[in-house]
Amino acid sequence: MSSLLYSFAQLEAFTAVVEHGSLMQAAIRLGKDRTTLRDLIDFLEDGLGYPLFIREGRTLRLTPEGEQLQRQAHLLMRQVKAFEAFARKVPDGASQQATLVYDPFTPRAFLRALIGVMADRGTRLSLIGASRDVAEDLLAKGQADLGIFQARNRSVGNEMEWRALGAIDMDFYASTALFPSAEQPLSLLDLSLVPQVIMHSASDEPVARRLQISGHTLFTSEPGMLRELVEQGCGWGFLPTHFAAETWRNVRALRTEVGNQGIGQTMVTIWKPGSDKRVMIEELLTLLPTLWRKKTRECGL
Repeated sequence: MSSLLYSFAQLEAFTAVVEHGSLMQAAIRLGKDRTTLRDLIDFLEDGLGYPLFIREGRTLRLTPEGEQLQRQAHLLMRQVKAFEAFARKVPDGASQQATLVYDPFTPRAFLRALIGVMADRGTRLSLIGASRDVAEDLLAKGQADLGIFQARNRSVGNEMEWRALGAIDMDFYASTALFPSAEQPLSLLDLSLVPQVIMHSASDEPVARRLQISGHTLFTSEPGMLRELVEQGCGWGFLPTHFAAETWRNVRALRTEVGNQGIGQTMVTIWKPGSDKRVMIEELLTLLPTLWRKKTRECGL
């Protein structure tokens, strides 16, 4: 069987005539000559091999075959219009999307605020929670645009650039059942003898080692599992204060000899230079510190 030959213009003419009931009104709607529309309908009917309209003076009435075809034609025209609208937005859309990779310690209030700001700007934002090594790999491959992570206090080399974003305060937390007899401030030796829950993948060694005090460690990168481990007394945690761990079930902040003043972690933004999205990245680099300061003030981070 030979393929049916038809054009978009023919379908457009057919559906317009069905909608308006006459060639004249359809021509006005489409901004075309009445004769042109009539020729398009004739060509479509020739290709189909059957008439679509019964002509009654200047009025056109659908044939039974036309009645069956008109619904499918309207559905197809809506799909074509949707394709046209999408195709027009492709050049803008390619530059209006960004992927952010973030450290488990990144405040969720900050990330939620960033999602809102980017939505207001018409930018689609994808977010990936991952270790620093995974993030740098994604950035190097062009699969992510920016990363927010704890500073490693080492050079990032020529592959990446970085900029300080802000800091997060840290404190010690544990289940009330874990140190039941500790009335005096705990020493680091006391902490080192009890399992510690670390909020990072064990493979993220530079960060995990800097946070590690105990010789017995449990690792998790999932906030819900971290909370469960601490609440169940499986280990204590050296955690960001914005986790509000003191509000968890039977969990308290620990008094330690080192105190909690001035204990914090610096957060940095990292990116790969030379990206084809460099204009958007520069805008984000300008936006992020201001947004960070605003959310840390609001939330008391």
